[in-house]
Amino acid sequence: MQAFVHFRILAKGLAATMKTLVKLLIGLMAGLVLLVIAAIVIVVVSVNGIARKGIEKGGTYALGVPTTLDSASVGLLSGKFSMKGLEIANPQGFTDPHFFTLGEGAVQIDAQSFGKDVIELPLLSLDTITANLEKKGGQSNYKIILDNVKKLGGSGGDSKPADPSGDEQRLVVRELVIRNVNVKLDLLGLPGGAPGGQLQKLTAISIPIDEIKLQNVGKTGEGVAGSGVTFGQLTGIIVQAVMAAAVQKGGDVIPAELLGDLQGSLSGLTDLSSLGFEALGGAPAQVQKLGEDLGKAAEDAGKKLEEGAKKVEEGLKGLIPGQKP
Repeated sequence: MQAFVHFRILAKGLAATMKTLVKLLIGLMAGLVLLVIAAIVIVVVSVNGIARKGIEKGGTYALGVPTTLDSASVGLLSGKFSMKGLEIANPQGFTDPHFFTLGEGAVQIDAQSFGKDVIELPLLSLDTITANLEKKGGQSNYKIILDNVKKLGGSGGDSKPADPSGDEQRLVVRELVIRNVNVKLDLLGLPGGAPGGQLQKLTAISIPIDEIKLQNVGKTGEGVAGSGVTFGQLTGIIVQAVMAAAVQKGGDVIPAELLGDLQGSLSGLTDLSSLGFEALGGAPAQVQKLGEDLGKAAEDAGKKLEEGAKKVEEGLKGLIPGQKP
């Protein structure tokens, strides 16, 4: 009987110990899960931050003006990448704060190319782009930007030094699609662009472009064009493609001086025809005339003055004997 009591006490002790061990194991597992989740969050946030900084640094280096990105999202498991709010600043001395803005972009990354020197992107899609072109005092913002892109190519004695950030990941984009583009040209800085000038008082031209397509970016051609492109070089090609599309779609309405200047600035850059360049659709370019705006404003002001004069006249009638208001 005494042995049975001892057995029961021992059994209860073992059961309590087992319960304690199970609780400890559950606590340990929960702690490990939390640590894994925290590690994943840290990795994802770090990768996103690294991607955003890489794009900003590459764009700034390639174009010679501050380039910022609101956010970047890298799907480590899905192989998807997206970004929002890319802004390329205007060079100093120009009106608009931005030379180029991008609403959003998305890409599917070929998982088999992870870890390789060159990452392949089956499709890079960019949406909602605005480019602001200006010329003032003999200087144009697009020439400053495109001259920096030319130096990035490394040809001639005026090439840029090596990127101080070191080796960058290289990319090959099988299909690059740019949608919903609007290129705005400010003409007030051109000779004859002031009121009464030779440009018939034009102040701005807006060139909408539905879609721009390029193929095998970084895979064809010579030099860097045959071994992948960096983020900076890719940004330069995108800007070049938008400028080339503006020339193609707006050539009939862009003043000859500005058109020739744009074409000259684009010469010597990547041969876009080797990348299957296409600029598709888009409504006709819209032309804004300063004379029309001023005429409407003067007409509105005249009506307001006339209405005011009538009110004053009616008020005075009440002050003159024999006159009814």
